[in-house]
Amino acid sequence: MRDFSIKDAIILSKLLEANDIMKGERAGEFTTALAEIRESAGEIFDVQLPKLCNQLESKSGDIEDTIRDIREECSHINYHMKEAKLPADVDPWTQILKPETHE
Repeated sequence: MRDFSIKDAIILSKLLEANDIMKGERAGEFTTALAEIRESAGEIFDVQLPKLCNQLESKSGDIEDTIRDIREECSHINYHMKEAKLPADVDPWTQILKPETHE
């Protein structure tokens, strides 16, 4: 997967403007939010989940603290999803947290 940093967000913002897709501050907010989401997702999958697995396997470390860190990153992602004005049906937490209905 190609890395997507704040530097890439600036480039993408300019491309969105040049192609008349988004303008000015809106393009910048959108692309910066996506870069922040990418960073938090990387933190969860590259750092926190492997750390949690190691803690559970070795029965050592502060597992609750690691889970708290994962929740914090998820909250950060949720904030930036709203900032990027992504549609509500893109919000993965809606489906995860929605109570199951049995028919």
